[in-house]
Amino acid sequence: MAHAQPRFLDRPVTSIPAFIAESAARWRDQPALWRWVDARFEPVSYGSLVSAAACLAGRLSQHGVAPGQRVAIRHGDRFAFGVAYLATLWAGATAVPLDPMLTPVEVSGILADSEAALFVTDSLTTYNVSPAMKARVVELADIWPNFAADDVSVANPPDIDPEALAILIFTSGTTGYSKGVMLTHANIVTDIIAIQEMKLLEHTDKLLSVLPIHHAFESTAGFLYPLSIGAQVAYARSLKSNEILEDLRSTGATVILAVPLLYEKMANSIQKKVSEASPMRRALFGVLSPLVRVGHKVGWKTSGQTLFRPARTKAGLGSLRFVVSGGAALPPDVSEFFDVFGIPILQGYGLSEASPVVSVNRPGHHRYDSGGTALPGVEVRIDASSGSDGVGEIAVRGPMVMRGYWKRPEDTAAVLKDGWLLTGDLGSIDPDGHVHVVGRSKNVIISGAGKNIYPEEIESVLNAQPGVGESMVYGRTREGKTGETVAAIIVPNREWFSAVQPEALRDREILTAAIKQAVKTACVHMAPYKRIVGWDLRMEPFEKTSTRKIKRAVALQQLEESRGNIRASKESVSGA
Repeated sequence: MAHAQPRFLDRPVTSIPAFIAESAARWRDQPALWRWVDARFEPVSYGSLVSAAACLAGRLSQHGVAPGQRVAIRHGDRFAFGVAYLATLWAGATAVPLDPMLTPVEVSGILADSEAALFVTDSLTTYNVSPAMKARVVELADIWPNFAADDVSVANPPDIDPEALAILIFTSGTTGYSKGVMLTHANIVTDIIAIQEMKLLEHTDKLLSVLPIHHAFESTAGFLYPLSIGAQVAYARSLKSNEILEDLRSTGATVILAVPLLYEKMANSIQKKVSEASPMRRALFGVLSPLVRVGHKVGWKTSGQTLFRPARTKAGLGSLRFVVSGGAALPPDVSEFFDVFGIPILQGYGLSEASPVVSVNRPGHHRYDSGGTALPGVEVRIDASSGSDGVGEIAVRGPMVMRGYWKRPEDTAAVLKDGWLLTGDLGSIDPDGHVHVVGRSKNVIISGAGKNIYPEEIESVLNAQPGVGESMVYGRTREGKTGETVAAIIVPNREWFSAVQPEALRDREILTAAIKQAVKTACVHMAPYKRIVGWDLRMEPFEKTSTRKIKRAVALQQLEESRGNIRASKESVSGA
């Protein structure tokens, strides 16, 4: 049955399988994906990928999957996950991507909520799914045992209504409250078309994939978008920095798409190597860095790429054109460091409910403190009624905005107003149209004087202090007084202390004194009403979502449960 085909930016909007099949028809014999097999990267052509997806779709149908049903997918191998993801859509079903880090209890909950017909996983022994679940559980290797044995002819795409539900993403969230985001084929395809208009990637690019593909950021921007323009995606073996550098060298990748934490680690690694280099090399780095900054100011935008080319090659980063950051706010100093080093970081802004990309910086016009400008066809506005000085809730409108939350009409009505998606993020838009995100509306601390304080802003300053690994800032109420004071939970940087002050890791008093000094130093750079007046020391990393955001509600609950075991500083450092 033929469906009416919508258009976006004067281009036809098809289903995701039809969209990718167009690439396969055009670049059939060219590499689409690179997977790690037998200690080397092995290419998979566009023709083979699409044929494998069509073949697996047939096998899913043999297992009773019908169009419109939900298929949950959990697999640690991102290549296998990607094929299963495409195959589910090819079968006309809805994919329910699952985080491999979810517990069996969490998986069972999603299977029940989504009413999945089939659960495709990489290990049957991992999940003892309740018999009450409607989903049949199958191991992918049982229904798709040998990729190489599949027919490599390019199959015709199925006829799927672009408005049909394609993906049902259950967000892990920072609050522990999970909701199913309903994205149609049209939602995702229009987001990809808008990204294509930005001309970030070229057909000749090869993207090194390091993020889990179950997340909307990676599945849209790091998987479907590159495939839609005939580019290539190579799957990194792990998140270990040494293996990422090895994979960069061996694949010749030109672009990385990742979350800020990876770039922070890479920047720290480079800076550490510089500090350990010979006096001559350290001096050269010290001379070139300010020279590059001057070059940027006078319009020589490629000065870092030119002057630091030998250093980038030595560090294993020589093939990179630029990198993309999303999923969380990127510290401006990290962005500037990479820019000076000759690798621009293009920061973007988005959320799963918008398929997910809303805005992104453009090559040559990127800013360190911005999420970029809105994609073509996307409207972004600020509801200034919730803030001052131009800060308010960010609202988004466009064809990539979700249909709503699965079986949650009240939650849907709360965020979809007259076609606008109320994101829950607070920010502003500068005169040039750049979106600046300052934090989440639910995280805002209101002082006794009515001042709005954004925890993410304070965390950025605090995390830049030596000895601070990560932190979470929150509002603490005071009995008998209005408003909240600024408090923090701080995780020490064990690696830094091991190298600089190892005795602190053995003596709690020394460690507490060092962190206290770090807090005082950070507060010097803050307005008085933003300064931290109480903090708790935490020795274990925070529990995080798949995009490395701290689960704030979980952290606060754990703090309350363990206050007797965690030494809290009662001293005010507001006068620091």
